[in-house]
Amino acid sequence: MPSKKLIGMIALGAVFCLLSGAPSFAAVVNPGDTISFSSAPGRDTTFAGGAFTITDATSGSSWYTFCLEYNEYISFGTGYKVDSVGPAAVKGGVGGGNPDFISSQTAYLYYLYATGGIVGENTGAVSGAGTGDQQKALQNVFWYLENEIGTLPSNVYTQDYLKIAQQATNGQYYGVLVVNPILGTTAAQSQLVYVPEAGSFLLLGSGLIGLIGYRRKLRMK
Repeated sequence: MPSKKLIGMIALGAVFCLLSGAPSFAAVVNPGDTISFSSAPGRDTTFAGGAFTITDATSGSSWYTFCLEYNEYISFGTGYKVDSVGPAAVKGGVGGGNPDFISSQTAYLYYLYATGGIVGENTGAVSGAGTGDQQKALQNVFWYLENEIGTLPSNVYTQDYLKIAQQATNGQYYGVLVVNPILGTTAAQSQLVYVPEAGSFLLLGSGLIGLIGYRRKLRMK
């Protein structure tokens, strides 16, 4: 039978694994930050949408993201200021108002993307930023869910991702927010970001502290 010390060490290792496995696309971004854009790895550069890489020069965060509006633009290598971060896009593009709140379906699909949880029935898992075809399909599905395009390109990728998005619970946002950048005073293309709830990390931290204390207690016996 395993000793209490061994059980404690296993539990401690499990918590470290959870911490090290925290989503790589999670970000720290705040109003007033300076951000810039570049192509995400694997992106089809002939396609107008994402995935893009946002680098936040203020917080040091970097993550993969997608456009929300169809008729607004960003430029690579340009410094933008974050005007606001919240559940809605400013101006709203083709299909929305001002503000234009994202749908739960959009939030759920991007949450899965950011946490490595997208597994298509016909297209398999999305790893890292995804392939060019996966990125293009995700961008089109986001635009479709936000009423930016009226017709969704029909292929196995978009069918898989739309089906996954429809599993979302209405009214839930899954830690997903909208970054609204500006250049001077002009609104630019709004982008998605995953900001995990602080409570999740507090729980993990509490568990880690408890396990460390447990190990020390065992050593004293």
